[in-house]
This record gives sequence, C-alpha cells and structure tokens, in this order.
Amino acid sequence: MTTVPALDRRTLPERWSDVRDEEALWGDLRPELLAAIRTVLETTMESELWERLRAARYERTACRRGHRNGTYRRSLVTELGLIADLAIPRARGLAYRPSFLARAARRTTTVDDVLRQAFLRGLSVRETAALAETLTGVALSAAAVSRLARALDAQVAAFHRRRIASPVRYLVCDGLWVTVRGSAGRATERVILAVYGIDADGRRELLDYRQATAESAAAWGALLRSLVARGLDPDAVVLVTADGAGGIAAAVAEAFPDAALQRCWTHRVRNILEALPLAERRACLAGLRRIYRARTRRAAVAAYWTWARRWRTRHPRIVAGLERDLDALLAVFSLPEPLRTSLRTTNLIERAFRELRRRIRPIGALPGRRSADRIIHGQVVRLNGLLAARPLPAFTQES
Repeated sequence: MTTVPALDRRTLPERWSDVRDEEALWGDLRPELLAAIRTVLETTMESELWERLRAARYERTACRRGHRNGTYRRSLVTELGLIADLAIPRARGLAYRPSFLARAARRTTTVDDVLRQAFLRGLSVRETAALAETLTGVALSAAAVSRLARALDAQVAAFHRRRIASPVRYLVCDGLWVTVRGSAGRATERVILAVYGIDADGRRELLDYRQATAESAAAWGALLRSLVARGLDPDAVVLVTADGAGGIAAAVAEAFPDAALQRCWTHRVRNILEALPLAERRACLAGLRRIYRARTRRAAVAAYWTWARRWRTRHPRIVAGLERDLDALLAVFSLPEPLRTSLRTTNLIERAFRELRRRIRPIGALPGRRSADRIIHGQVVRLNGLLAARPLPAFTQES
C-alpha cells in the first residue's frame, strides 16, 4: 500500500505536482463559469423586465404595465465560450431587449470589442476569425468577421461626416507618411493629412484626417473645405500653423482668407541645421532661438538681422530662404505671448503622430487603404478622449 507523506514533509516540487496546470484548471472551470454567466444574464433580464412591467411573474399589482409572453431562445458567444439556448423573456405589447445584448446579436459586446480591436491592430479577416475561435472556442465565419469590419467602416464614415461644433480659433496642420499595401500586395507610401483644432479656452481635438498621395494644394484644399462644409467657421479661425510644404499655403489662403499662416519653426530649424556643417550648427541654432523666442516682433526682426549678417556670406541661400518666409515665421507674434510657444510649431500635432507611429509600428505596412483608415480612426478617437480632459492652460491667459 502506497502512503502519501504529510504535507509538511513533502518538498516544494512534490507539493506543486498536485496542482493542475493553468490550462487544465480553466478547462475544468469553464462549464461552471458558463453556467454562472447564464444565471447572471437570465437574472438580469428578469430584473430589467420587472422594471418595465412593474410586476413579478404571476404577481397582480395596480401599477402593472403589461404582461409576460414566455421566452425565446438564443445562442450567445461569450468570452468563455458558447451559452446555448439562453432564455430571453418577452412581454406582450411591450418591446423588450436585454441591455447587454444588441439587436439580433450572437456575441457579447466584449467579444465584439476584442475582435474590433484586432482589426485596429491590423489583423486580416482570416486572422480575426482564428482569434475568435481561440478566445471563445466557437468558430466565426468570414462573413461574420466582415460584418464587424463593416460596422467599423460605418463608424469611420460617421467620424468623417460629423458636424464641427466647437468654436475653433487656431488650426495646426501636418502630414504623416505611412506605408500601405495595395490590392496587388505592393506597398506604397501615402500621407495622412491631419487637422488639429484649438478653441479660445485651450480645448482641442484632432478634427479630421484624410489619406492622400502627396501634400498637394488639392489634397489639403479638399480636407479644409470639408471641415468648413461641416460647420467649421472660417471667419473664427485667426491662425493656421503648418510646415513648409507649398500646397498647404495655397489651401489655407483659399479656405481661410482672413487667417494668418504661421510656418513651423521646428521644421525650418531642422532643415537649416541639416544643410550646415556640424561645426556650425550650435552657433547657428543659438541665433535662430533668439529670433523665435523674442518677446516682441520688433525684437525678433532685430534678432533676425543680427543672425543674417553673421551667416549671409557663408550660406547666402539659407539666409535668403529664411528672409523670404520671415513674415510667415513671425505671424505668431500677433497673438498674446502665452500662446506663442504652442502655436509657433506643429509640435502639438507631432506629439499625436508620435503616439500613432508607436501604435502602428508593430503592424509594419498597413493592410490596405480601408484597413488603414480603421486603424487610424481608432487611434484618433482614443487621442481625442485624452485631449478632451487636458485643455492647454496657457490659453486661459489670453487677453
């Protein structure tokens, strides 16, 4: 007869040998957990129906609003697997649908949300179906996954059509280049044109974005006209900050004729320094900083001439280019001083792009234009949720 040693006499490996591995443990518990979920869901539905009817089953009350009408059965896929024949109560003459279950739904919203997130991470229809089977133990057809994708497409379309209700006063525009696979599988470079809006109180959001093949005046113009058509007041916009791309200037002049165009100092300084020998970059940067950090426009112009006298002989083309765009680079000086740091560059939207790059880097080439739109939309909605809670404090000091 085999004797089992006492627990305090057993070694650590011997103790762990009796503990089931995690997969087997959850496999054993899955039926009990599904039964518990069924009980919770059916109890929730009974409670919701009582709220609608103001009466329990077979109860006679003066405030009753209707009568029960049996149940119907529906199979429901949950995070733990399939609940077959879930009993959903009905009421006579009263429309009732469980709060946790969308109309004609066959999966819980949590399962659908996980699968939608899979799309936003770049998974294909086939890969998402495989993920669904791994998570729930229930095979999901390609048609069902495609319906989920269409639901995401509807959300993206609604975002691009929504009304612009906020009183936007300042715009920041920039483009983000990404790699997108075409229908033939060939990867191409496309630019995501994006417009970031700020109101007088510092509330901000990324208003819209659009895929394009280049940062052309036509592409930027189409995006800006769309915003105006959807409610953005062109007369309320006083300043638009953008990089040095030629197309944006013409598009801004057409859409917002009364707004000033502020060229981004970050882009300009970066371009200047890249054209200089390493030994000259630090001294040149110090002079440029004295221009855009000046307290007044007059002081900025004086700092420019000091910088230009020093560098014109050695780098005449660089100095001539900065002088040509000097008015646009100093447009921000027409605003109160607390706002200038935020609006003299496109850094606000660049921070959003940095987060977007971090999210899409593991995906590599985005799988098609439509999939790219879904992925970007998911990140934009997430970003806007964060921005809504963090208005820019400097804007409350505007006078």
